Amino acid sequence: MTTHPWLRGAILALAVAAYAGAAGAAEPAAEPKAKPPAGEAKAKPTAPRKGKKETPPPKPTLNGLAQAATNVGVVNCVGRIQQVTDFLTANTKSGAYLFTAPKEPNRHLVSTSLEIRSGAISSYASASFAPVGSNGCGALYETVVYWGNTCDEVAKGAFTGFAPGGKLGDTVNMLEGGPSLRVFLMPAGQGCLSIKKEVIY
Repeated sequence: MTTHPWLRGAILALAVAAYAGAAGAAEPAAEPKAKPPAGEAKAKPTAPRKGKKETPPPKPTLNGLAQAATNVGVVNCVGRIQQVTDFLTANTKSGAYLFTAPKEPNRHLVSTSLEIRSGAISSYASASFAPVGSNGCGALYETVVYWGNTCDEVAKGAFTGFAPGGKLGDTVNMLEGGPSLRVFLMPAGQGCLSIKKEVIY
């Protein structure tokens, strides 16, 4: 479509006006002030208007597990609990049980067990958190899934981005997903049990 020059100019002017409006209108140029007649008192300058106080951004809403941990006094690991459990339960239906120390829970290990259902696949997950390390909280999680396929088929189909990592012992194969991420594949009846484990330092 051909745009006429006058239309392009109008569009550009509107864009500039919109940008100026978004950024805040410029202050009008000050006009020269007339001197008051002799004998007239000068008007007292008015105090500058106080600007609006900036409101702090709202705190992120805690998920159920992070809120439950907060309610019993866990402080150091709440952010890590939120991060890991959000990752594990994203777009799933899940239930959980939280383990906390009966005394001074903020200074001890916190752990949770989860049932996670995604479509037709159900899995068990466990995540534990300890107030240690440079970031204030170390964590690890494991997810356990039973597959009706052989372990070779599971490795090729469900964990395509993982590299072979040898055997753990006689029958459990390992797959490597990074420096602190492993998948263990264990034959179980006619199928295979996968255990994915990651440690977060």
